[in-house]
Amino acid sequence: MALLVTDNGEIDSLRNLLNYNQQIPRNLILKLFTTNTTPGESDTPSQTAYWEPYKATNVLSYDGTGPITGYHPVINNRTDQDYSQQFGILLNGSRWDIDTKATYVTQQTATGASGEYTITLSAANNAIKKGDYVTQSTSPASAAAIGTGAYVVDIDAAGTVLLLSVKNTGAFTTQSCDFGKGRTTASYPEQTFTFQGPAGNVYGYMLVRANNLPVAVQGVLDAGEAAAGTQISKSGVRGNITKDYITLAASSSTPDVTGANGAFQVTVDDTTGLAANQRLTITDGTAGITAGTRIVGIDGTNVTLTKPLTAALTAKACTAQHNVAEDLTTGMTVSHSPGGGAPNGFAASTTIIGIDRETEDTDGTVLVYLSESLIDNIQPSNSNDTVDFDFSKCEATAHSLVVGDTIYIDQGTSNTTTTSKTYTVDTVIDADNFTTTPALDGTGKLTLYSAIFFAERFTNGPYEIQNQGDQIKVTLNVSLD
Repeated sequence: MALLVTDNGEIDSLRNLLNYNQQIPRNLILKLFTTNTTPGESDTPSQTAYWEPYKATNVLSYDGTGPITGYHPVINNRTDQDYSQQFGILLNGSRWDIDTKATYVTQQTATGASGEYTITLSAANNAIKKGDYVTQSTSPASAAAIGTGAYVVDIDAAGTVLLLSVKNTGAFTTQSCDFGKGRTTASYPEQTFTFQGPAGNVYGYMLVRANNLPVAVQGVLDAGEAAAGTQISKSGVRGNITKDYITLAASSSTPDVTGANGAFQVTVDDTTGLAANQRLTITDGTAGITAGTRIVGIDGTNVTLTKPLTAALTAKACTAQHNVAEDLTTGMTVSHSPGGGAPNGFAASTTIIGIDRETEDTDGTVLVYLSESLIDNIQPSNSNDTVDFDFSKCEATAHSLVVGDTIYIDQGTSNTTTTSKTYTVDTVIDADNFTTTPALDGTGKLTLYSAIFFAERFTNGPYEIQNQGDQIKVTLNVSLD
């Protein structure tokens, strides 16, 4: 059975979904769409749906050129974010007003038969949402016919037939019903789009995850391509037959560190193997480096730390604990080809489904969880402890993406092997290549889009944008029940 999400849980869930709780709460962009689309739960951006109003006619907008309609470029109001290659309105998560309704949201008369899961409204009511609790407005014994705890599971295309979660306990005709008590709703202040020229029919609006895709790449057919990434190999791996995880061995560097008391920057005699976010400790346990200190960055032999030295160090032996799984992510294919006649420990098509880094701060090891149980032991004997991880990278000229950007990657022309879904940028290899989490698979042409988070069709639309100064105003409401 499904878990009950309390009102407090719904409020907290919406706060996290909408970035209300974040230190930098700006990662949703409000966009308009010009395709005749009625949003559905399985919708994804494509060459046929959710075009933005780049042009005056409802033709595919994404051709590598920017809008000619005055459709808004994103305006950034922080120096540490730059989504200015996107179009729409960048939202501030802390401006959402989130609360739970103590009374019904809307009323509507309905008719239902005893023992049925459906009720029929006397007229469509757009204020009724899936998940809304349903009770009868008046309840004499002869009319108490909607089951206890009933909520709306589905709504038909006409908006008049509702599927409920429990059976009706009796028959009723044109009975007034209450909908939406307990609905948790997030509302955002009205936003206005002002156009500088014709933009055709605008059918609705959507919220997408902010990203840095330029118009030369976003939505352009085959602007990207999946290609094999550089295989990653890990040695010293341990694993036991029938288990669904392997253990990556700890690894470290041992530089000599020099620095003044209170300094955040130190010098090292050797930077081999050092990287940002590694944990640094004094080898013999003497004072100087506080527990939990990590490397922020490396410039030549100068290393910046997260915490200042508590004592002066002169060529003091230290240990930098490597983050042995930092280059791994879910979705990577796992395999190995042991030597000396040792058995293969992995079933075909085994992939990473989870990484537990909790032990990395204690003994330096990391558990990697697998989609398939091991079919033999992974051990150091017979050169059997080296494991390979494979994945695909995305090649997209001048993609402009940064680590953490979320995008939707779709199969391009003749590509039948890459999984189309939402991905987050994991590493930026260079200006033209990046990897993702979960790991990209397959090879072939790709098309990159902004990932749709919410979408809504205008109730009384479409609205035709014909003249300079024409406006569309949008008030956002997102609900959980």
